[in-house]
Amino acid sequence: MTPRSPGRTVPAQDAPRTGAVQDAPGTGAVQALVAAGLARPVADESFDRFARLVQRQLGVPTALVTLVLPDAQVYPGALGLPDPFQATRRTTLTEPLCGETIRSGQPLVVEDLRADPRFASRETVTELGMGSYAGFPIFDRHGTAVGTVCALDTEAHAWSATDLATLADLAAACTAELRLRLERQRAHRIQQVAVHATRRTRMLLDLTDRFAAATTLDEIVDALRTSGPGLGTVWAALALAEPGGSGLTLVERDGAYPYLPRHWRLDDPAVAAVARARRSAFYRDGAAALRAQPTWAPWIDPSLGGLALVPMVVDDRLLGVVVLLWRGPHEHDDESRRTAATLASCVAQALVRIRVLEDRHRVATTLQAAMLTDLPRVPYLELASTYASATRTDKVGGDWYDAVELDPRSTVLMIGDVTGHDMQAAARMGQLRAMLRTLAWCQDAPPARLLRELDRANRGLGLTASGTAVVARLDRTGRGEPGSGDDRCRLWWASAGHPRPVVLRADGSVHELDGRPDLMLGVDPSVVRRDHAAELGPGDTLLLYTDGLVESRTATFAARAADLRAVLADLHGSPTAELPQRLVDRMVHGRQRDDVAVLAARVR
Repeated sequence: MTPRSPGRTVPAQDAPRTGAVQDAPGTGAVQALVAAGLARPVADESFDRFARLVQRQLGVPTALVTLVLPDAQVYPGALGLPDPFQATRRTTLTEPLCGETIRSGQPLVVEDLRADPRFASRETVTELGMGSYAGFPIFDRHGTAVGTVCALDTEAHAWSATDLATLADLAAACTAELRLRLERQRAHRIQQVAVHATRRTRMLLDLTDRFAAATTLDEIVDALRTSGPGLGTVWAALALAEPGGSGLTLVERDGAYPYLPRHWRLDDPAVAAVARARRSAFYRDGAAALRAQPTWAPWIDPSLGGLALVPMVVDDRLLGVVVLLWRGPHEHDDESRRTAATLASCVAQALVRIRVLEDRHRVATTLQAAMLTDLPRVPYLELASTYASATRTDKVGGDWYDAVELDPRSTVLMIGDVTGHDMQAAARMGQLRAMLRTLAWCQDAPPARLLRELDRANRGLGLTASGTAVVARLDRTGRGEPGSGDDRCRLWWASAGHPRPVVLRADGSVHELDGRPDLMLGVDPSVVRRDHAAELGPGDTLLLYTDGLVESRTATFAARAADLRAVLADLHGSPTAELPQRLVDRMVHGRQRDDVAVLAARVR
């Protein structure tokens, strides 16, 4: 390099190019600068410090740290620029010298701009009044030149090797600072993406959990309502396809937006666009919805917020539509649409599941009801019963009761609970009940022997069912005609792990019969079983029940058994026919989690 060579460049450049846009870094590099806040025309303390070092070390009036954008050049570091550029930190030169440096990625050194025909007419000379230039590129993390560190003089300037070495070092330091800023912004962006992804994942998991736990339509509606805030909505509803396929019925009217029609006809173009076409509809606000669907005018106000209608389709069958409403205008980006689709999918799967469970529950309940034959008419006894299946759709099956009149003076009462709450339990219950009914009819045997023979048959015939049962035999001991006031009964009973019978005396007192239950059925057929005896007088009521009547997650069995005795005493005087159901109504509160069977026998 010859210090006195006017117009010398390092390296030599091609002819000047027209337009700063052609000299700007690529779109990705510019976007990174914008994201890091470096594309703003404002002073930056760190880059101003680099400009001061250039000015001090090279002894020039003007020193710049320049970043080149597609439509302008900004100066985060600047000293000595003429007004107004020093204040605005921005120029829109069409052929900036820094553009040459960025285009080549190499330093540009010109000792006398006015003497070089390639640069004499440049705006750097004509508008900024510069006579000489030395600029070194600064690079982003990908090695793309995005700006320069440069020294300018108003007159021709012979740049020494020391000047250029200093400028190169400062450019390297400036590159390090720039990369640090960009890397910091990149790390922050990655963190934001990760946080956002984590939140979305948690939200989707929460959605899945909410609807996976639903076992009834009401629970699905509740889950949909409580899921709304996580999506940013203020109201969420479910419109189910009607059985005939003529329309949809809205099943959520919580008052937040009560103007929607309860029935939507599929011949309404607005509804058909979603339901028949099976395509989601998203509207920024009520005005946008009305422009797209004028027939909604009766129930859509232009001031309404964002609206989404998402069909629920399973195996090409329309189950219904999820309706979402936002408080204000809502821009439905790709993520918002995917989330709405996920919500609709969760609702659809929950609907399919509960319908399957309800069908199974209906079949099992029908089967169980068919197995529970009518009670016999016994002259000296008033018999009444009730059976209530669990409200949970996955809990049906094991409870049963029966009564067999052996002769005019003897009757056998039975009640039991087979382990399990499903179709298999219902089937096993039917087989056990039938075997015990047959044994009671064919064998004039005490209760303990009947239970022992039942347990042996259960094992020997390969049924291997497990459960509990009580068999009670009532033998009339009075000698007069039934109803003569001499209808006393001798009670024999035995229990295979079942709750003990309870007696409501004619005077209103209640007590649990003495006697310890033996081992439950299905464990050891050879176990010794014992009979227990008691006396029943006219007006006394024998009560047999399954444990669903006293089941509780918050109280012990003993506490609930005490509650049963108290309620039974309070129901003294109730007609026999009404006693079992009244007892269930008083004892079972809220959501019934287990089947309940109750059998009552009152001595006339």
